[in-house]
Amino acid sequence: MSDVISALETLELAIGRGAGIVDDADLKSARTVAEQVRDRRGFLGDTLVIALAGGTGSGKSSLLNAIAGRRIAETGVLRPTTERALAWIPADPEPGVVALLDRLEIEGRFEQHSLRGVAIIDLPDHDSIVLQHQQIVDRLLPEVDAVVWVFDPQKYRDPLIHDDYISRLLEYQDQFLFVLNQVDLVGQQDLADIRADLLASLREDGVSEPRLFELAADPPGVAPINIEPFRHFLGEQLDAKAVTTGKLLGDIRRAGRQLRVAAGLDRGAGVGFEDRWPSVRSSAVEAMVDGVGFDDAVCRISDFVTALSVETGGRFGIRVRNEYDNARIEEELRTAIDNSGFQPVARVERGKLSTALHLLWFGPDQRAPTESVTALASGIESRFGHGLFQLLWDRGVFAATLAEVEIEARLAERR
Repeated sequence: MSDVISALETLELAIGRGAGIVDDADLKSARTVAEQVRDRRGFLGDTLVIALAGGTGSGKSSLLNAIAGRRIAETGVLRPTTERALAWIPADPEPGVVALLDRLEIEGRFEQHSLRGVAIIDLPDHDSIVLQHQQIVDRLLPEVDAVVWVFDPQKYRDPLIHDDYISRLLEYQDQFLFVLNQVDLVGQQDLADIRADLLASLREDGVSEPRLFELAADPPGVAPINIEPFRHFLGEQLDAKAVTTGKLLGDIRRAGRQLRVAAGLDRGAGVGFEDRWPSVRSSAVEAMVDGVGFDDAVCRISDFVTALSVETGGRFGIRVRNEYDNARIEEELRTAIDNSGFQPVARVERGKLSTALHLLWFGPDQRAPTESVTALASGIESRFGHGLFQLLWDRGVFAATLAEVEIEARLAERR
């Protein structure tokens, strides 16, 4: 779990650095994810928590009964059958598993000895006409380590399960398994066509490599079909740590990307401040030296601040504009002028003839001493450049931290 901890701590660092850069609501959302990941870590241990999800009549409860080898969940013609989530858990479960089920308010619990390290939750039908059932499904899905999506030959193209669930949860597709149940109800050729169509629809949803099992959990008068290979897969081939780690890393990556979008960093983190600011500073100084005027120098700095605000956008852009509004720009520029000893001169507009006569009679206009001009430039730098740079530096550090979140999570996924 050290890989998850490293990525999580980097996300928490990014959240701390995001104050004043993204909205409080976005920081709160990311902080909630981080807290959930920290909480979830305490429930991991060696037990893999799997949810059975699917539509009405898909046979989820029958599938759980077949895996268990005995009747655990109620089945029947009257739909929906599963009124509330229930769990099939190892005997003497780890304290963390019990704590997880307590937090998820799953009261129906059945002990088992046959699949060591695996706990299975039978969810209410996702498309149930009972609104409470759908709310339970929506609340539980983000909490489990893996999801087995159960389809039947009649409703395997159900848009509810494809559009409202699978397509929305692609971040966790590595934790998805798919079961085509009730295969005893169709012929071999029809089954091949249904299998191909279901796989195609899952790829259309965005699942890159769907893992599909074909079985019949409760065929009339005979034993379940192809249950043993599926049980073997759950018990022997699923690595609980890898699956759970992938789920947590997916949560962390999603939170980091949401912060990146909220900060406007998806449009690019850099605004070229160090390349652009020197010319703005020089332009403001030249406006004063050439006699163009104080107001023109204010406008040149203000235009640059506005450009930074627009380019960075969001909460940070508003912060830049608010911290350097025109009133502050005027005040800081007057202070820089006063401290530098610079004496502004009024610019006199002359035609060609008058300019030539002025040069002949009076010589060139007096320019401000070099020392005062240098001091004015230094004052503008300290009163504007340093502060703006620090704001953008903080934003850049935030962007770099979010990039590190993504890198840490991706590296952990590959280990």
